[in-house]
Amino acid sequence: MSRAGLSVVVPTFNRRSILARTIPALLNQRDVGADLEVIVVVDGSTDGTLALLDDLGTAPRLRVIAQRNRGLAAARNRGAEAARGKIVLFLDDDMMAAPDLAAVHLAEHGDASERVVLGALRLVEEVRRSFLKEGVEAWSRDMERRLSAPGYRMRFDDWSFGHASIDRALFLGLGGFDETFVDYGNEDYDLGWRLSEKGVDVRFTSRAVAGQIYDKSFPAWLRDLGCVGRADVALAGKHPELASSLRLSERETHPLKRLARWSGLASLDPLAPAWATLAGSLTVAEWLSLRGSYLSHAQSLMGQRAYWRGVREARGPAVLPDAAAMKRTGRTA
Repeated sequence: MSRAGLSVVVPTFNRRSILARTIPALLNQRDVGADLEVIVVVDGSTDGTLALLDDLGTAPRLRVIAQRNRGLAAARNRGAEAARGKIVLFLDDDMMAAPDLAAVHLAEHGDASERVVLGALRLVEEVRRSFLKEGVEAWSRDMERRLSAPGYRMRFDDWSFGHASIDRALFLGLGGFDETFVDYGNEDYDLGWRLSEKGVDVRFTSRAVAGQIYDKSFPAWLRDLGCVGRADVALAGKHPELASSLRLSERETHPLKRLARWSGLASLDPLAPAWATLAGSLTVAEWLSLRGSYLSHAQSLMGQRAYWRGVREARGPAVLPDAAAMKRTGRTA
């Protein structure tokens, strides 16, 4: 393919059924001709992903790379290193690309040599709605609103490479993603901060559309929040200047949020059975596609506790609950 083209890098782990929908959409991109390749990096999948991709193996745009399970950052790096295109478009494996996605990204880069283009992150229409999905959708709308505002100055936590393209030489020159971020969270923020420090041109375009087939369960979401807690500790250690902007430095004012934090940091949590009951109830409620503010507030509390459990795991048993914080007064709503 032409060196002026675009390489789509899709890292994946055990998402065979979703790939069966998302990869054909990438292989059928329009208005890019031969200037497109789709690289799927199979990160140790055991669910038949490779067999599915073998069935698509005759597609001229498709390349498949298989590796042992090393995490998202390593899989993205592997794909970028193997890419033949001048521009690399990173796309999560559950993102359903619009027919002109590749063409829009190429047009946005134009002749620029050091540019990053961020695309929209939305849920596909057919995703089953629940209080969990509504929260994800609200986050994506808020992100798009901020990034679309004229003159908006990006924060480090605006960076998401679930749908973003970057000049390959720029990416490799910065060393790619930090592969020490193995679990869920913050490899995007780390690279984004390094790009910001370099003063790279960043633009957001709502014309680049990819819809997420969000199928995460409530227990999986909770596990991810624990990973984020551990990842925040790692990010603060690598970039101390960001520590004050992380949740690590927040002082909760709501008494229930303080309780959840205390519980998450406790070595022995006497409230653990109650939290387990709440988690089970929310799991059922999400499965039943229930919605409502009370469920969303309960989800927030559970997420708070899971986050601080992750922080405690990262820092070790020396981290103790903040008893003083439990006594501070605060608003009740």
